[in-house]
Amino acid sequence: MGKGGLSNFSGGFFLSKSRATSMAFSICGSRPASQVSDLTGAPIIEIMQFHFIQARRKKVHQIPKYLNGWRSFACLLMLIALPAAGENPADKLHREAGVWDCHNDLAYRVLYEGLDIGKRLPAGHVDIPRLKEGGVDVQVVALFIQNYLYPDKAARQAFQLLEAMKVAIDRNQGSVELARTGADVERIVSSGKIAIPLAIEGGHAIEDRLDLLRKFHELGVSSMTLTHNISHGWADSSAGTPRWNGLNDLGREVIREMNRLGMVIDLSHVSDKTFFDVIEISSDPVIFSHSGCRAINPHRRNVSDEMLKALAKNGGVIGIVFELTFLSQRYYQAAQELRAISRPFFERVPVIEDLDLRIAVEHLSQGRDWPLEDLPTVEDILDHIDHAVKVAGVDHVGLGADMYPRTPSPVGVRGVHDYPNITRGLKARGYSDDDVKKIMGGNFLRIWKQVTNKKG
Repeated sequence: MGKGGLSNFSGGFFLSKSRATSMAFSICGSRPASQVSDLTGAPIIEIMQFHFIQARRKKVHQIPKYLNGWRSFACLLMLIALPAAGENPADKLHREAGVWDCHNDLAYRVLYEGLDIGKRLPAGHVDIPRLKEGGVDVQVVALFIQNYLYPDKAARQAFQLLEAMKVAIDRNQGSVELARTGADVERIVSSGKIAIPLAIEGGHAIEDRLDLLRKFHELGVSSMTLTHNISHGWADSSAGTPRWNGLNDLGREVIREMNRLGMVIDLSHVSDKTFFDVIEISSDPVIFSHSGCRAINPHRRNVSDEMLKALAKNGGVIGIVFELTFLSQRYYQAAQELRAISRPFFERVPVIEDLDLRIAVEHLSQGRDWPLEDLPTVEDILDHIDHAVKVAGVDHVGLGADMYPRTPSPVGVRGVHDYPNITRGLKARGYSDDDVKKIMGGNFLRIWKQVTNKKG
């Protein structure tokens, strides 16, 4: 059964709720459907409900053969009629939207924890089961490069993360596929799979070498965040001490080369001056993959209204971040107070000499120093979306969660499985269906098609 097969089936063979129920019980007999079992001994109603829900979410294409008996069919009739009768229209809209999350650090769980993304991972936030449950069609996975590996050990980690993710994708090729271009994204999603573009987080990964930039692109990286939290050999970060007052000559070469290659330029983490330098040089639209609005929370990682207006003029998109300290000024201040208490103790801990072990331990320790009271909520995410839309326009706003598995997340969005709550929230705030589709993924798809598809 092709994509949307069940909805086509139910539309072409309409049954009222009462008629479906009557047919089901006449076939199943007097016993409740929950007591009618298939050959495995599991209740048919539960099994059919699972497969029906998955099919409605466009992630499977046929009902397993062992469920094709008359009793199973009867229960299916009930399930076609009953959920649709009371369905929230926003949930239907969410399934129709091409949902795109532009930033996640799943690669660290793959490389340093050795976990299988095909299984539901402990503590969330992202894995294939949760992506399917949340109706996510495109998940950009970041290859985050530790800042202290610059200048001569950063590329090594980037290659390690890249290889680990490609192996993980290959092992789960029935559900996900690497997407190098916007055309790839459309093809993969149309086939019922989840598209995974890969992005380098931290331009220090190329170690000031254009040949390494070309190599990463050749191996499947379609986007790069120009900096992380250090100002390196060609660009200034919002966190690091300025070195170049934005971009230097090599930085301008990097921008032109990314334009030539068809790589998406990501300006989250860069300094304001670096942003404006890139906007002046780039012939392609750019993105903030995971940032918030500085007017709501004046965090250095968030984007000013002036930058939002320039982004819109460039044709770019901001992915609204879910990271708690970026969402809420109050929460950020509480986190700073908590970290000030622990910092003197951690600074006394000897540095681990083995770099791979050091990275793994730091990754596993990321859950510390996060306040557990007054967490931001999905409403805070929606507030940032509202502001970005107001300033930049609805064509320039998307999602870039930056969920990290060992840290808290906004109330109402524990992981990607809760993304339907964002669609519901947007509709509750009065957004049209077309505008919801743009925010939930259409805008980022436009960028990927415009930047990556034009190159040979």
